[in-house]
Amino acid sequence: MRVLLINNGGSGSSEFSMKEARFPIGLGYLSAMLKQNGHSTELVDRFCDHDAWVDDVSQFDFVCVYTSTPCYDDALRILEKLADFEGPIAFGGPHTSTFPLTIPPRVDYVVQGEAEHLINDLVEGKFPKGTIIKTQRIADLDALPRADYELFLDKPRSYLWTTPFSSDRQPIFLVNSSRSCPYQCMFCTVRDIWGRLWSAHSAERVVDDIEYLKRTYEIAGVYFREDIFTADQKRVREICDMLIERDVDFVWSCETRVDAGSDRELVELMAKSGCQGIYIGAESGSQRMLDHYNKEIEVAQIIETCQHASANGIKVAMSLIVDHPKETWRDRWATRSMLKKAKPAMVWKNPYRDEFTRHGVVEFPTYPKRESIDFKFEGGVWSGQTDRLVQPEILTVSE
Repeated sequence: MRVLLINNGGSGSSEFSMKEARFPIGLGYLSAMLKQNGHSTELVDRFCDHDAWVDDVSQFDFVCVYTSTPCYDDALRILEKLADFEGPIAFGGPHTSTFPLTIPPRVDYVVQGEAEHLINDLVEGKFPKGTIIKTQRIADLDALPRADYELFLDKPRSYLWTTPFSSDRQPIFLVNSSRSCPYQCMFCTVRDIWGRLWSAHSAERVVDDIEYLKRTYEIAGVYFREDIFTADQKRVREICDMLIERDVDFVWSCETRVDAGSDRELVELMAKSGCQGIYIGAESGSQRMLDHYNKEIEVAQIIETCQHASANGIKVAMSLIVDHPKETWRDRWATRSMLKKAKPAMVWKNPYRDEFTRHGVVEFPTYPKRESIDFKFEGGVWSGQTDRLVQPEILTVSE
């Protein structure tokens, strides 16, 4: 079967930043699973190229649309463009996990969760139409095939090939080595989408994938663009040791927390293995606000992280939350004081958006509840799952 994979775009009215156009790596994993079963895939990435489309949608047998809430306006535009498409349509992605009732009835399948073990059964018509399908989490990510990077490189696209940390080295490829986050910051919705279970590729799988990308695409580096690369610091040390032992000549950057960055020895090892940059969510220089955000960090750790990184040639990009209604002038003064001591290379300020904090208000129509299916598969776990917006009556389907 021919499957069209669509990434919804960032051309709508959302106030979220839409400038970082990188591979939709999740669709790359789905493509790899489909190709293992003999299906063919094509990508329309409207996030990097807002007007992208195919010449003839009727040549496809099935359409899968990745949906995110900030870009959901475009997902609805995509559905309009599919008005004459007679085949099945599935919506997945973060939006379907949090707002399944906003999916129009024309969409045949609403998928919640990791779809790698589901995708082949889905396109082969093994589920009743008009349903919400909730999947288990994947216990062992190493069991998945490598993401299908050819899906992204089969034609010219406006992807970003550098990072703020290594503008002199390219191409920089996106890599996701872990999923979800074990922490509970009050403004973050990651756990609403993924649940509480943090999972990751093993260190050996990560380094093997990097070496494959170097051999195949001559990459200069990778950006571990995931919620928290350093959740398991033992794994990070193993990755660094392997990169050094195998003499992998490349640069890398990641997203981390300051309780990892304040470990001087870990930062030194990261730098030795090629790390050029880290992105940290400091959010505030006020301990009162950090406690309010449930960050589980201290201001001193923010400063230590920046100092350790700077001493080892690693650039720090720091995000801050501004304009929170509980923030006082003392809190803002404390943040300015922290910045003078920390001296990060980059500071990204993000206005606090209460309407998005816990998915409180979304301006989309809602539709009647759908029948729900729990999809189980070998190597799947329900551990750490949050409740989704599904009906209590559950059907059980096993792979």
